[in-house]
Amino acid sequence: MKTQSLAILMLLGLTAGLVPNGYTQGVSMANPQMAHQSLPTLKYNPPPNFFKLSSCACDDYSSTEVNAAIQIYQFRPFTGNIQAELQRTLLRDWIDPLYREENVGARPVFKNVTLEGAQAVIIARFVENIAGLPKEHMRTVIVANGAAAIIDVSAGTEYSWQRITPAVGTLFESVSIEAGATMPASPARISAAGRTMAGIYMGYKPKFTVNLFGPVGTGTFPPSPHFYLLSPDGRAYRTFDILKVPKSDPSRFDYAAAARTDPENSGQFSVQGNQLVMRFGAADTVTATMVSRDVFTIYGVTYARQ
Repeated sequence: MKTQSLAILMLLGLTAGLVPNGYTQGVSMANPQMAHQSLPTLKYNPPPNFFKLSSCACDDYSSTEVNAAIQIYQFRPFTGNIQAELQRTLLRDWIDPLYREENVGARPVFKNVTLEGAQAVIIARFVENIAGLPKEHMRTVIVANGAAAIIDVSAGTEYSWQRITPAVGTLFESVSIEAGATMPASPARISAAGRTMAGIYMGYKPKFTVNLFGPVGTGTFPPSPHFYLLSPDGRAYRTFDILKVPKSDPSRFDYAAAARTDPENSGQFSVQGNQLVMRFGAADTVTATMVSRDVFTIYGVTYARQ
């Protein structure tokens, strides 16, 4: 099977704790460079006994049985030595703030495995210290065509890891890489009508909030501020994080940096009649109905210029 070596090592690591020192498999990617202008897609089957949340920009899954979570971050472009960067920072800045580790206790362990279509697959195992309580992470970085994707698994106890082992193994057995469409080198040209739409728009959209005091996986969906940022040259960005939003001038926002660090929520927009068409990530198209130059609606949510 094309992902067999990857899945076997996942299960070895899950059932035996951190992967033993000296165990290596596959080819190390010393300095993968961006050789192609195409962004692949990480294909997978959702893990069983997990349900999908909407609390972050990634594909976010929470166990229905124990306190454990899986986040899947689609491919984003990078330059430089991804393996060295992983060893230096654990790619912490790529992780959604809700799941980003704050204090790594022991020295991480890094191993290489193989996956068909990947230039490299690097596994980082490390333990986060949360107020004296250990939480183990297994962060898998998959490199293809000058881009990298992440599968991040975490759980707080040995029992939790034992319970999620079959589900995580099933997930990794299903992983494959699909070639993507060519990425545009620069934003598409837009019409004068499109330029008039440039600005910051806010609406209130349900956002999953975890119930820290209830059963595992429970929570609510309170209406939360959600933003679309549209630039004069046709770039677009969406976020729940108000800290990323400039107070008034969208031109102050660094769209290029957002495209590198959060590609799934970065893209381009155009105006087609009374529709605002926004394309994010590899294949996510959002069509809004323009009520006026200052207001548009998406699935019943009204967004107004700020």
